[in-house]
Amino acid sequence: MPTDPPADPSSDPLTDDVLSYARLDGDAVRVVLTLAEHAEVAGPRVFVRFQNDEARLRFPAALERATGRSRVEVSVPRGQLADGVWRLALRERGGPVLDLGARLLLHRDQPVALLFGKTANIT
Repeated sequence: MPTDPPADPSSDPLTDDVLSYARLDGDAVRVVLTLAEHAEVAGPRVFVRFQNDEARLRFPAALERATGRSRVEVSVPRGQLADGVWRLALRERGGPVLDLGARLLLHRDQPVALLFGKTANIT
């Protein structure tokens, strides 16, 4: 699988943390990210990158537009994601990697958590 360049952490996060969510959906983790109004993502093909300290995985995602906002939805087999914190980034085919300003927390069979912003103990 090709490697993506690193996401730019200095850019404004692309997600709206009020309208975004993650949940277990059968044997998959479903992540729905509503993009902030300033986000300019052309699509139609986009990928969400899941990155932890050991791996970078990229999964195709669906880009949907409604009421002036864009929404990215990705479903990943739970077995492909190790427990821990995964930083999320967005990439259009051939475009730059964009920091989504979101992290996914996974722990065994516990409910998943979508985290926003930076904290001292969860990177």
